[in-house]
Amino acid sequence: MELKRILARDTRSATERAMSLYGPDVLIIANHRVGGQTELVVAVEKADANDFDLDNPFAKAPVVQQEPTVDLGASFGDHLGQALQGKEAPRAPVRVDPLLRSDPFVQPEPHAAQRDEVRSKEIVAFVVEELAALRREFRVSQQAAEWQSSQPVAHAVQSVVQAMHQAGVPVGLRTLLIDSIKDQASPQDALQVIRELLTASLKRAGEPGAFEGVHAIAGPSGSGKTLMAARLALHTAAVCGTDKVALISYQDSRIGAWNQTQMLSAQIGIDCFRAQDASTLRLLLSELSQRTLVLIDTPGVQMIERIQEIKNIQPQCIMHAVLPADASAVSVQRILQDAAARAQMVWYSLMISKLDEATAPWALLQFMCNESDVPVLSAASGSERLTDLVMGFTTAQLVNLAVTQLMPASTALVAPVSGQATMDAAAFHARSQTIGARTHA
Repeated sequence: MELKRILARDTRSATERAMSLYGPDVLIIANHRVGGQTELVVAVEKADANDFDLDNPFAKAPVVQQEPTVDLGASFGDHLGQALQGKEAPRAPVRVDPLLRSDPFVQPEPHAAQRDEVRSKEIVAFVVEELAALRREFRVSQQAAEWQSSQPVAHAVQSVVQAMHQAGVPVGLRTLLIDSIKDQASPQDALQVIRELLTASLKRAGEPGAFEGVHAIAGPSGSGKTLMAARLALHTAAVCGTDKVALISYQDSRIGAWNQTQMLSAQIGIDCFRAQDASTLRLLLSELSQRTLVLIDTPGVQMIERIQEIKNIQPQCIMHAVLPADASAVSVQRILQDAAARAQMVWYSLMISKLDEATAPWALLQFMCNESDVPVLSAASGSERLTDLVMGFTTAQLVNLAVTQLMPASTALVAPVSGQATMDAAAFHARSQTIGARTHA
């Protein structure tokens, strides 16, 4: 995806020109007044190397893709702007304070600049994918709007439909749910049908077994991996003793990360260790082989590389994914599917964090309906309390959290009953997979 700039005398003219050049579903990023004219910035799919838009005076010449290079001097803003325009950020040398050169004890960490650079590139890639996903959502929304206009919805459930729009339910899932509740007689009946359909389609064949051995916790930055690992350590230590549990922080060089691990481990009363490379991790795992549980906390930067290193050292290591309840569709896709495919491994379980901060976990629910077979192991809130952990968290509880966001103040759900909604769950699941495939196309 790349950005295009259009100048016209007013907003209407600029919009019409953008639609004529790039289609009616063009994504408008910004609108400004420049020199008495309207400047429109739009995002379009990146053209192939042989394509060149002669009708657009602001089109850029095709850029030959090259292998990414590590630039230790460019800022994140430089990378974001250049990536969206299809360019490579300008390179600059790393500057080191001359006063630090003479003191070996205050030298900057050798890999800190490179880690920040990699993190910047990962964020840029994530933003670009989010924009592409937003474009796909717009296309599906336009198609769904045409279909919904021809499908009458009972007046009694209009409030539920409006609540789904306000809650940000993905278009594909929203379309299926509206089709299922359009003839219901009351909002309570509509919410019950939604609850039953989602619960039935999210059933899992098996549940995770005993929590022992070597386990690694992975996920995006800011998802609460370290806190989740500490909560799991506390849960296991309460059963088998603190001397049987150990926590390893693996290549997490964020400022304050190691201090946080030490403080959490001290609160629990367990041993914690720090491994800055694969050889140290190998040595620690050998020394801790007699422990009942060894937890490895991984960083959010270069997650795939860290997972592969752990699997090479300890092939029997069990991998868990941590995602916040309100994770976007792109985040869910990157972690649960893309990361597993690239690392050539299977997630043992999904741990859901920040339940109390989620407006609604609809993106996570849609992905789990469509493709994911990963069982949910645990869930936790976004607080700092180590006791805020729910082991054995079920998908039915996740559905309840989502449906609660759709409930009017006077509406109360009753316990699930077997009925037509449950009987149609298989058909609903098959249709959700079809919609999901079209959304990702």
